[in-house]
Amino acid sequence: MSYKFSKEELKNLLVNHNETALKKYNSPKETFIWDETLRDGEQNPTVTLTLDEKIHLVKLMDEIGVNIIAVGYPAVSETEKNIVKTIVNEGTLNASIVGVARPKKEDIDACIEANLKEIVIFMPISPIFMKTLKSTEENELQQISSAIRYAKDNGFKVNWVSEDGSRADLNHLKNVFKTAINAGSERIILGDTVGILTPQSTSYLIKEIKEDVIKPLKSRIPMGIHTHNDFGLAVANTITGVFEGCEFPHTCINGYGERAGNAALEEVVTILERMNIKTSIKLNKLPELSKICEKYFCMPISQYKPIVGENAFSHESGLHIAGILAHPLTYEPINPKMVGRKRKFYIGKFSGSSSIMYALKERLKVLDLECIPDDVIKEIVYQVKKTHESKSKEEIRRSFQLIKDELKKITRGFSDTDFFKIAKKYALPYVPNEFKFKPYKDDKK
Repeated sequence: MSYKFSKEELKNLLVNHNETALKKYNSPKETFIWDETLRDGEQNPTVTLTLDEKIHLVKLMDEIGVNIIAVGYPAVSETEKNIVKTIVNEGTLNASIVGVARPKKEDIDACIEANLKEIVIFMPISPIFMKTLKSTEENELQQISSAIRYAKDNGFKVNWVSEDGSRADLNHLKNVFKTAINAGSERIILGDTVGILTPQSTSYLIKEIKEDVIKPLKSRIPMGIHTHNDFGLAVANTITGVFEGCEFPHTCINGYGERAGNAALEEVVTILERMNIKTSIKLNKLPELSKICEKYFCMPISQYKPIVGENAFSHESGLHIAGILAHPLTYEPINPKMVGRKRKFYIGKFSGSSSIMYALKERLKVLDLECIPDDVIKEIVYQVKKTHESKSKEEIRRSFQLIKDELKKITRGFSDTDFFKIAKKYALPYVPNEFKFKPYKDDKK
């Protein structure tokens, strides 16, 4: 298809402030995607993955170029440990497989038994967590140092994550990272565990860490960032982290994760590639990965989700379609083919003559459009809009409610009734008599 503007003309017609703004950052030329879908992503309420599903997702991520894949927490249970071990034994062609552990000997031992070669040690370091866990800054530093040294002595490649680092005292945050590096951690990761950062505060913290922790070091220590989406800023904060020098952004496929989720893999990598920061990800494989993960998680993604959503490259407005037909970049930031997608044109209420002419050409294969009188085209436009507007809104509402009701069945989780039924069965004999429920005489239950 020929467009109105040539490549040379587009260079002058498209102003790129992103490129200009990025010059003030000392951003890395490439990043290494660290995916948390099988660890943090699976913590999405009501989600459970089978071993076969996890293995399949690992193989897909390995194939598309993910560098590090966190697959679980071996110390959680014997079952989890065996799942991690099986995935490790399956092997990958390119990606490193990591498991997570608290700075405790038993957690690290569980990682040893799972045949892991690389682990992530983490601990919450904010004042509220220290108060909850009855710990002190001194105790934390001692635990971190001992755990990392124990892991290194057992042959592990160690990554350190400062959980809730975004709410930690700045001096303690820096001391934690320094302690982790001195003990042998090969990477450090800032955790925005409850998603409270903004791009501005993300920049501030990373600059502080780079200046006081990383810059004085003789050898270079890479940094990563792990964000949550509680305020819808996970992707923005992750991208900002990369601009400021974080080479290991954490992601989850489709943005899955606890509460409002994590930084979406497909969004992070597409933005970075568009900003000429390499990710090694095969972008055209993203839709397949997204759909398979959506199927396994049983968590439908929005039609409006960037990159992989059904409507991400769809157009109905007559003005938009006319612009697209002149050149796609008028109303699309990237070519859909870049991420394995195709644009769609919808005929409806907002369609215009350009939409109808295009539809006649593409759908009815009418090549000689000059033979169709203008008043006929106008009548087709009128009838299309009339038909679209006359659709029963009540029917649409009924379908919508049906979908919402079905979704509730998928995501309802474990009800209070289910919980108390099990608790009553096993815990009731140990409850003091004065706290036991006294049924009425006519209550046969």
